[in-house]
Amino acid sequence: MDNISIQIPAALFCALYERFGQHTESQIVSCLQDLAGSNASLTSPSSLRPKPGTITGRVWEIADQIKANDGNAQRNAVVQACIEEGINMNTANTQYSHWAKENQRTS
Repeated sequence: MDNISIQIPAALFCALYERFGQHTESQIVSCLQDLAGSNASLTSPSSLRPKPGTITGRVWEIADQIKANDGNAQRNAVVQACIEEGINMNTANTQYSHWAKENQRTS
């Protein structure tokens, strides 16, 4: 079994989303790991989303933001925005590929 679904009160999820935004899922998983007292990864191995606050995570945030604003995030727009923030072009291209794969899978 790779994943299970749980239910939480809507008000609790809204409060979490208000605080963590797009990173709500990773925060919930992190807290569950803490509760389990284990450093073992509880996330799906197919999930490539990097942790918030990292350079690679910033690429994903930029892609998410462009997609939210434009309805689609083209590679060239994401990479250009990353370069403008001082992120290495190769890092931006690699992370865009991971982001696009993840978004295709979850769409």
